[in-house]
Amino acid sequence: MHGYSGGRDPVRPDILRLAEKGLFAIAPDMRGRGKSGGVWDSGGLDVMDIYDAVQFCCKKFPRQVDATNLNVMGYSGGGANAFSCFVRFPDTFRVAAAFFGITDYAAWYRSKGRIDCNKILIETLGGKPSQLPAVYAARNVTPGAGNNGQTRFHIFWDEAETECPGWMNEEFVKANRAAGFRNCIPHCSRKRDKARWHHGYTTNRPELIQAEQYFVPDILRGRIREPKLPREGTLIVPGYVVTKHFQIFVQPRGKPEMFGRSGLAEVAYRLGPPHHDFVIRSVTKGHEVRIVQATR
Repeated sequence: MHGYSGGRDPVRPDILRLAEKGLFAIAPDMRGRGKSGGVWDSGGLDVMDIYDAVQFCCKKFPRQVDATNLNVMGYSGGGANAFSCFVRFPDTFRVAAAFFGITDYAAWYRSKGRIDCNKILIETLGGKPSQLPAVYAARNVTPGAGNNGQTRFHIFWDEAETECPGWMNEEFVKANRAAGFRNCIPHCSRKRDKARWHHGYTTNRPELIQAEQYFVPDILRGRIREPKLPREGTLIVPGYVVTKHFQIFVQPRGKPEMFGRSGLAEVAYRLGPPHHDFVIRSVTKGHEVRIVQATR
């Protein structure tokens, strides 16, 4: 996945390199970015574009794609998308890799790591975090780090990172472990290390290619099992969560056009048969939860 304000072109060399290793690799433009139509949503509903692109390829290329071995990686804003995929699609990806990503867009805004991106956030979302707390709550995936205890998630950043501060990665790992899991693996490079995970793409930071040794072999050899949603559990829903069994969306009351783009909810579930059961434990004030019983 490409960066926050870019398109797929900078990651084209990556998918070619991964393809040479035997992987079926794609790099979609997020909606409103690159050559894609639609309206960009800054880490909100637009992350569904990744899920849709993967499902499209599984159907169009059934002989080339192993639909049980799906994986995702991304840089910067694409790293943010990898975090989102881990939380919002908890039973889809076997392996994920985020390079200097974003876990909480409000915290990122307040860090002033990228003033230019702060301006874009205001333009695309309609205001600052202080003005739209519910909208930014849907773009904070750290509370949902416990949604997924199975995907092997590699998180890369450098100790000197300022554009997307490294403490966001640390807080996410802590939240995952507080939920009783250890499937988030931090890789923080330091001054003494030969390879540093500095912010950029492999085109201008070729040393980033070395990070692939930590996760590509697992993908090629199928070492990580396909994730399965537990029969029962509790999910934190930052705007939405999509599983192989059901979909959950949060939306402001009376504003269906904002579904999945605003609000945070906590929902307990139990899988059927004959049907799935849900209990809404909490939801952002002024919002409601919409549940679709089947995904496919």
